[in-house]
Amino acid sequence: MPSTPLGRARESLAAFHGDGRGWTVVAVALGWAMIVGTMLSVPAALPYIRAEFTLSNTGAGVAVTAMWLVYGACQFPAGLLTDRIGERRMLLGSMTLGGAVAAAFAVSPTFPVFVLSAGLFGIVGGLFATPRVTLLSRAFPDDSGTAIGVVMAVGNVGSSLLPAGVGLLAAAVGWRLGFGLELPLFLVAFAALWLAVDAAPGSEVESSTTDDSEQPAEPSLRELLPRVLAAVRDREIVLVTAAITLTFFTFQGMTAFLTTYLVDVKLLGEGTAALLFGGLFAVAAVTQPLAGRVADRTNERVVLVAITAVYALLLVGLVLTGERLLLAAVVVLLGTQRGSTPVATAYVAAGLPEEIRGSGYGLLRTVFTSVSSLGAVVVGAFADAALFDAAFLLLAVLAVIATACYLLLPRPE
Repeated sequence: MPSTPLGRARESLAAFHGDGRGWTVVAVALGWAMIVGTMLSVPAALPYIRAEFTLSNTGAGVAVTAMWLVYGACQFPAGLLTDRIGERRMLLGSMTLGGAVAAAFAVSPTFPVFVLSAGLFGIVGGLFATPRVTLLSRAFPDDSGTAIGVVMAVGNVGSSLLPAGVGLLAAAVGWRLGFGLELPLFLVAFAALWLAVDAAPGSEVESSTTDDSEQPAEPSLRELLPRVLAAVRDREIVLVTAAITLTFFTFQGMTAFLTTYLVDVKLLGEGTAALLFGGLFAVAAVTQPLAGRVADRTNERVVLVAITAVYALLLVGLVLTGERLLLAAVVVLLGTQRGSTPVATAYVAAGLPEEIRGSGYGLLRTVFTSVSSLGAVVVGAFADAALFDAAFLLLAVLAVIATACYLLLPRPE
C-alpha cells in the first residue's frame, strides 16, 4: 500500500481507470450532487418561502417532512423497478423528473403547490438513490466502498454549494431564481449519465446480446417478495441496517438543528455557525472516499466501529465543550460520521443476492430513511422543551448502540 497521501490518491484513481468505469463514477456523482444539493436547498430557502407565503415554522417544516418521507417510502419500489428495467433507465428518469420539479419549485404559486413539488422531489431522490448503489456495486465488485464513497463525497459538495447558492440568491433577488437555475444543471447531469452509464460493464439489463428466448423468465412480484424478505432477515444485514438507521436518525436530527444550537446555546454568531456547518460537510466530502478506500483495503467492521464510536464521543463533546476553538473542531469533525455511510451501504449491497439486490437494498433504504426522517422532529421537540443539551446526549446514546451493532458483526477470517 502506498505510504504517502499522493500515492494513495493515485491508487484510488487507478482503481477506476479503464472500461469507461471512471466516467460512470463521475456521472453518477454529478447526478447525486444535484439530488442531495436540491433536497438541502429547500430548508436553506425556507425562511424566505415562509415569509412569502406567511407561514409558521411548523407549517413551513411540512415541505421538508413531506420530501424526506416520500424519499424514504420510494426506496423499495425503486429497488423493484431497478431489478426489472435496469439502473440506466432509473437514473435517467430521475434526472428528467428532477429538472421538471426544479422548475415547479421556481413557479409555485401557492404553498400547497410547493409542498406537492417537495413530495415529487422525494420521488426524484428515491428513483436515484437505490440504483446508484447497485450500479456501482456491480461495476466495481472489488472497490465498491471506494466508488460509493466518491459519489457520496461529491454529494456532500453539492449539499454545501447548492444550498449556499440558493440561499445567497434568495437574499439578493428571491428564492425562486435559485431553483430555476438548477434546471440546466439537471440537463447536464442527464447528458453525463446518458453517455457514461451505457458504457459501464454490466450496468444495463437491456445491453445483453443474448437472444430473448434464452433469457430466464422474470419472477413475478409474488415470487420475488418472499426472496427479498428472506434475504433482508439475514443477521448481518439486520445488524448493519439497524446501525445505519440509528446513525442516519442522529445525523438528520443533529444537522437539522445544529446551527440553531450553536447560536442559541453556544452563543456563536450566525455567520460563524453557518461557516462551521459548511465545514462539517467539507470534512464529510473528504472522509467518505477515504473511509471507503480504507475499508476496501482492510476490513469494513473495523472502519465502521471506529467511525461510529468517535462520532458518539464527538456528540458528547459538542454538549460539554464551551471553548470556541475546541467547539469549532468538534463541529467540523462531526462530518467524519459520513465516512461510515459508503462502507455500510457497500456491505449491505454485497450481502444481498445479485438477482434481488435492487429490491432488497431498496426495502432496507425505505426502512432507514423513513425512520431517520423523524430525527429532526425528536430533536425539535426536545428543543421546544428547553432540553437542547439532552437531545444531543440522546443522539450520542443512539450512536453508541449503533457502534454495538457493528461490533456484533462477524470478525473476518
